[in-house]
Amino acid sequence: MDAWIVIDEDRHAGVNALPFSTEAAAVEYARSLLPDDATEEPLLSQAMRDGWVLCLTHGAEGDCVRVVKRTVDKP
Repeated sequence: MDAWIVIDEDRHAGVNALPFSTEAAAVEYARSLLPDDATEEPLLSQAMRDGWVLCLTHGAEGDCVRVVKRTVDKP
């Protein structure tokens, strides 16, 4: 079974990881966390492509929200 994890990284509030059962729900929630001036990483590096679905950055301190796909109970 696959799960999509929203990882919200904020230098002041810390890191929060929230699981979702669908990619659409995870992406929608990730986008809802950010201000209108957030930017989407258009070209993900190879490391990012390995499971990353979305990466949104905001602010000048490197804060970001990303969505990664993971398999639950992977052997």
